[in-house]
Amino acid sequence: MALPRILPEGERGPDRRAEPLAVIADPVTRETVRAVAAQLGWPQNRIREGGLSAACALLQTQAQAAPGVLLVDVSDAADVLAGMDALAEVCEPHTSVVAVGTANDVDLYRALIGLGISDYLVKPVSPVALAEALRKAERAGRAPVTAAPQQACRTVALVGARGGVGATSLAVALGWSLAHEHERRTVLIDLDLQFGAAALSLDLEPGRGLRELLAHPDRIDSLLIGSAASQESPRLRVLAAEEPLDAEPALSGAGLEALLSAVTEGSDAVILDAPRRLDAPARAALAAADVAIVVTDLSLAGLRDSQRLLALLGGMRAEGEILVVANRVGGVAGEVPQAEFERGLGRKLDLVLPFDARAAEAAAAQARALPAIAGQSALGAGLRALTRRVAGVDEAPAAGRAAWFKRVLGR
Repeated sequence: MALPRILPEGERGPDRRAEPLAVIADPVTRETVRAVAAQLGWPQNRIREGGLSAACALLQTQAQAAPGVLLVDVSDAADVLAGMDALAEVCEPHTSVVAVGTANDVDLYRALIGLGISDYLVKPVSPVALAEALRKAERAGRAPVTAAPQQACRTVALVGARGGVGATSLAVALGWSLAHEHERRTVLIDLDLQFGAAALSLDLEPGRGLRELLAHPDRIDSLLIGSAASQESPRLRVLAAEEPLDAEPALSGAGLEALLSAVTEGSDAVILDAPRRLDAPARAALAAADVAIVVTDLSLAGLRDSQRLLALLGGMRAEGEILVVANRVGGVAGEVPQAEFERGLGRKLDLVLPFDARAAEAAAAQARALPAIAGQSALGAGLRALTRRVAGVDEAPAAGRAAWFKRVLGR
């Protein structure tokens, strides 16, 4: 039985598999793989040197060539199960995995099978056992899979009622929490092209190209987006810029709409940090988002400008939620009492986040998102409540490596 091959475009069904891939550390096992591959019609150029970490790197950089069957050597991994977690983050749902290693350990075998891999073989690997394992993986990959219902990508736009209220910190917190705590493929877009701080808050260099994407919507494609984005982690990409201060980019809302249409494909959530000057892209973001959030403090200026923003949003949004979040409460002198603030606003605050000087200082000093610092404090609990509210995620993050690995591998 031949292993999967790359079909011509017209012959491909909805489940598109690339050719198999083998990543094997030692030359003896590689020679065995080459012999079996020749027997099964497996291209020799898909047999690479390396182990589990090399396989992760290959899959991360060659997303267009995600294999239908992956044969991976786990001998080099200090922690095989942790390495499989990393592999799960870059695997495609259709991939069937066969592992080979030096450990003749029944507990490891059971753990790997429990994670959802097709088979685990102990070195030295016999050609007969290897061929059967690869055929089994192929059959598993071709078996019909009942996919879980796909949730539509959620878009969330935040804007500060005034400077210094922490809208960017909350945007970064939402993006980080969705990616790291809820395993959502997330894109964070900082629309302040000159003074934005989202990338800086995560110790990232702003990518080059966000202005071009917004200025030339007809040129937007996945390659341009990928080159413009900074990768914080496998599930979190950041689109940001640091444009010269002596240039004012003349951008339209059409560029933002086209960018949103492109990045929502293949993403679970998009977080947009809109600048207070409300240029055309910022207005388009606030109009198009599933959830628009006004971030304020409890000052008189915050009350006044929250009212103005709510009036603006009410006129430009035909549907979707509009939330008002009071941030850094207790950290500003002369705060308006919450009840009085709500009376003036004409509505209840959707969430009140306390000021936590220690967490804020640590997050800034370490260039980390607030949820990573705040932990189980009142601020941390509030940030996670905001994530659940705006993104419709479960009360608790995903329940462990086995469920995640099986979901990713579609097994």
